[in-house]
Amino acid sequence: MNVLISFALALLGLAVGSFLTVVVARLGTGQTLFWGRSRCPHCSRELRWFELLPVLSFLLQGGQCRSCSHPISRSYLAIELVTAVLFVALGWGIGQGAVPLPASLAAASVAKEWELFVSFFYYAFFGGFAVAIAFYDFEHHLIPAVLIWPLLAAGLADKIAAWVRSGSPTLFLATIIAGLAAFAVFWSLWFFSRGRAMGRGDADLALAIAAYLGPPLAIAGFLLAFWIGAAFGILAVAMQKLRWKSELAFAPFLLIGALAAIFLAPQISSLYLAYGF
Repeated sequence: MNVLISFALALLGLAVGSFLTVVVARLGTGQTLFWGRSRCPHCSRELRWFELLPVLSFLLQGGQCRSCSHPISRSYLAIELVTAVLFVALGWGIGQGAVPLPASLAAASVAKEWELFVSFFYYAFFGGFAVAIAFYDFEHHLIPAVLIWPLLAAGLADKIAAWVRSGSPTLFLATIIAGLAAFAVFWSLWFFSRGRAMGRGDADLALAIAAYLGPPLAIAGFLLAFWIGAAFGILAVAMQKLRWKSELAFAPFLLIGALAAIFLAPQISSLYLAYGF
């Protein structure tokens, strides 16, 4: 992937990330996501176009509102940068063959340019929702259903298209079984712990991840999520940033695990075949 394409993907990621900051800020407030000008959440002044440039406006304004000088949330900057880096990484991974084609395109013997294009947007769609869900859950300890169902629908549509293209329902049925099993496990953790070990929304998110990635990537993603979450929790307690009984949003780890599984797909597939699953 050349520098020009990387730059274009970074700009696209910044633009999408800028929109995601609106999603995270407005969800649950009754405000519309697509209409209405952005305003400072503290002085309510309508922002000008040059105050809405991703990353650049934050840096030029010193991380504060031009009118009231109140600090702008660092999460806005983080969302934009994370989305940009993720889009560039996806472009590189797809170009290098490290990121697998979606199931609906995998039957092709040679990946054509348009298939790589569709593959990027398939995973970019997942990545964009992943960033919004992760940051929203981190801030509010809640996963809005409106951010989960599009992932579930897109994942199932991909598997149904693969079924139609290949003539075999095996992958679709395996995905349904894996998704329901994941939902049952996470729902049980939530139910029997009375919400202390897991949130109810994590079960829905696990179902959507399974539908989007399909087995075995989803299973690997869940394992990675628990390992990364445990390592983070232990480290945070050791640094006295958290206590053992502190509430910790788990959706970010679920999504980090899922994204890691996407980039580690060749290694996961090798292990999958080596053990005869």
